[in-house]
Amino acid sequence: MKVIDPGHLYELKEIGKNPCIQHLLFIKRSGGAIKYNEEWPGLQTQEVLRVLIDRTIYLNDITPCFETMDAVQHLRMALFMYEVRAYRRKKEEVNRKAERHDYSARPHGWRDLPFGDIPFNEHEIEKRLVGLDGHIIV
Repeated sequence: MKVIDPGHLYELKEIGKNPCIQHLLFIKRSGGAIKYNEEWPGLQTQEVLRVLIDRTIYLNDITPCFETMDAVQHLRMALFMYEVRAYRRKKEEVNRKAERHDYSARPHGWRDLPFGDIPFNEHEIEKRLVGLDGHIIV
């Protein structure tokens, strides 16, 4: 993996008989925390996690093992935490508007279990409907 534009564009090498280079392009847009001179459409991390979850389940169906299912659970938890972050930012109206979060009300974010008023969980989170903003519909 080679970083072309940090956080946004990556060069990946294929494996196989005639390998070539593929690019993974993430969305680049300005917001409250950062202003870019150049913006472009692209993927969100959450969408890539959904792909990785699906592929890992596919591989586990072929050759099941505990480690693969553990990987699925960790990928789901990563997706869940991204969606908790998006939900919290929307609810607190800081999504792409503010530079920093106000952690005074929740010094540990949403890390205390259970996740308070989060209306979803990590179980099969990759199957939830996604809205136009790329986040799950709550």
